[in-house]
Amino acid sequence: MKIDARIIAPTASFVKQTPKKQQRINHPAIAVDEISLSSKARARHIAKCQSKKRSVRVPAMLISELGQLLRTLELKRAYA
Repeated sequence: MKIDARIIAPTASFVKQTPKKQQRINHPAIAVDEISLSSKARARHIAKCQSKKRSVRVPAMLISELGQLLRTLELKRAYA
């Protein structure tokens, strides 16, 4: 019983392909009126702790809540 062992190598054109670039989707900024009060309070707490050089535990949240939190931190000028 003879086993034919070969190394399967990809073609040169496949190896030299440049990676596809992803398009960035620019979403409109969240208005101040649309930000919930809990996100504003959490951002104030983070900004206060950041100025005192303390660590902050950020709880798990939905992506929309995270967007509101980041927008509030931008408005507070805590993080740009």
